[in-house]
Amino acid sequence: MLGLLLLTAACAGIGLAESHKLTARAEFLEDFRRFLTASQAEIQYGLVPVRELVLSFQEEMPLLKNCAGRLLAGESFPKAWKQAVQEQGGDDKAFLLEFGKGLGTTGLEGQMAHVRLYQELTDTRLMQARKNCEKKGKLYRQLGLLGGAALALVLW
Repeated sequence: MLGLLLLTAACAGIGLAESHKLTARAEFLEDFRRFLTASQAEIQYGLVPVRELVLSFQEEMPLLKNCAGRLLAGESFPKAWKQAVQEQGGDDKAFLLEFGKGLGTTGLEGQMAHVRLYQELTDTRLMQARKNCEKKGKLYRQLGLLGGAALALVLW
């Protein structure tokens, strides 16, 4: 009997873990959106180089902290960004890699356009992530619990 309860709890835990992944993605995109907004102001009014931009916001996101550590170790921004994103993984890896490829490669107007574009793209992704969090998150939690209970009943 205890084994069946543990099986049900394990399945419920899997459902919670999958739901948490959706929430974590939405939070990551919110943080990235804040970084883009702050970056836009820094680039436009402070003419801050990309290296300094990442270093100044490194405490805001683990991705930026990883990239900043690589920059401080002497790597170039494109290489540091690419490696930090590769370690980050997730659904947005290609999106983030493309952002890094364009950051710091053009003049002021080009940089502003690049950041604005990625703000809009991030907004779209964030909206979708929030919808997924609402719909699929609840579904994952319920399926985990009910699937575990059903499995326990079948094995009983």
